[in-house]
Amino acid sequence: MNKILNFSVGALTIFLVGYISDKFLLFFKIPIPSPILGIIIFFILLKSNIIKEKYIRDFCEFILKYMILFFIPAFVGIIEYSDIVIKNFAVIIATIFITTTLVLVITGLFVENIIKYKKLYSIKKGGK
Repeated sequence: MNKILNFSVGALTIFLVGYISDKFLLFFKIPIPSPILGIIIFFILLKSNIIKEKYIRDFCEFILKYMILFFIPAFVGIIEYSDIVIKNFAVIIATIFITTTLVLVITGLFVENIIKYKKLYSIKKGGK
């Protein structure tokens, strides 16, 4: 019974944060996607312990376990528009390669700078 309750609370919490972020953006007419704001709000609520991890764990594990089912419509779309995909195959592959490389490089540089900053900060505070 406890697992069902945690699952329900987790689902309700995640959907509620998404709903609130969507309504907030509609009300203030802010031009960003509501899932982005929802993720930010959710992160803040988790980090500040307003939402406890134990209450959303069961629902999140369920969603991660069956995530592949959410991507099936994308594959159906690729099959439906296969002539366009084949026609633009080189451009699609180049775009995937370039953007993946950019994301890897930018993430690496970002993490490297964060590590340098943390080392510099700990040296200034008298640490090692």
